[in-house]
Amino acid sequence: MSTPRALVIGGSLSGLLTANLLRNIGWQVEIFERACGDLAGRGAGLGAQSDLFMVMRQIGIRIDRSMWTEVRSHVCVDRTGEPVCRVPVREVTTAWDRVYQSLRESFRTGQYHGGMTLLRCEQSERRVIALFENGTRIDGDLLIGADGIRSTVRRQYAPQVVPRYAGYVAWRGIVEESQIPPQWRATTLQDMVFCLPNGELAFSIPIADSDGAGHRRCMFVWFRPANFETTLRDWCTDATGVCHGDSIPPPLIRKEVVADLHLAARRLLAPQLAELVAGARQPILSAIFDLETTRMAFGRAALVGDAAFVARPHVGTSVTKAAQDAWALADELVKEGDVGAALALYERRRKPAGSELVARGRRLGEHLEPGGAGLRPPIDALLGEYGPGGIGEWPSTV
Repeated sequence: MSTPRALVIGGSLSGLLTANLLRNIGWQVEIFERACGDLAGRGAGLGAQSDLFMVMRQIGIRIDRSMWTEVRSHVCVDRTGEPVCRVPVREVTTAWDRVYQSLRESFRTGQYHGGMTLLRCEQSERRVIALFENGTRIDGDLLIGADGIRSTVRRQYAPQVVPRYAGYVAWRGIVEESQIPPQWRATTLQDMVFCLPNGELAFSIPIADSDGAGHRRCMFVWFRPANFETTLRDWCTDATGVCHGDSIPPPLIRKEVVADLHLAARRLLAPQLAELVAGARQPILSAIFDLETTRMAFGRAALVGDAAFVARPHVGTSVTKAAQDAWALADELVKEGDVGAALALYERRRKPAGSELVARGRRLGEHLEPGGAGLRPPIDALLGEYGPGGIGEWPSTV
């Protein structure tokens, strides 16, 4: 019997998680990524749950202590920086670059093709074919759409499912420990620190270092309202006057936009958060969308990660969800010999979890939507529910 072959569309975290697990169960796997070159410079901090580390260990990745950072409290501070509420938690964060580098290293002997833009898929009873922009045709037994919120695979099979703009954006940035003012280091490197300007929300969170050398970091996230057609388009317009749509590469954000962000931080945020905004070398702008697919399986094609469900980042579980998707898919393929039947079982298993996560993200973020879509919960309730939830026990390094 020939080795079954899987085509994974998308070489970011969900694609690498899926590809590595499929190789573990004996599949031949190829990854096709639209971007050229390494993706290691992308992303920022990540909330994490135990399932993420479990899947990484199953792949063969050693979870050393530098891979994760403890968060022991959610602390809300007022405009002057004084604490007004503290909720004890037991959470873990990691970092996009650390997870990506580990997964990429695990797939180093696999076939990873950059610069491959999918046009469409074709299926027969026993095969699936991926057709690419450069004219390449690749066939396999299974095709995985791990190509994110703008998924080409989802757009072909469920064209009615489109991302929904929430009405606000997230500004993010990372600051090295050495750049954090000494008086704020203890708090920002062990707690999640919140500030709640009217109609906005900002927080800082410690994240894992980028290279395992023990250099601690802190990330800020600042949710701000932005009209899609005016403010967002302006922020996504570079110095040459070119508008990049609803996103923009960080190096192209105009200097005056960054300067205005710094001024607004000084005016609206607690000083420890304003210092982080000012100290971030390169702020990142992300429009906030959510997405809920109606299906995850289409014959011999399946969706994983953000290609299927995108919850607002208030829940902090995007990558853990991608790991859970990948694990469930591999598990069903092992238990069920027929690919189509396995994918149907996978959809039944994972679709309710995706819908529940999207609903939770909307509930936590509705008070940030323009027009007063919802009242902000009491501060202690908001702090208690925010993020990925308790880790249960700290990750094992064995």
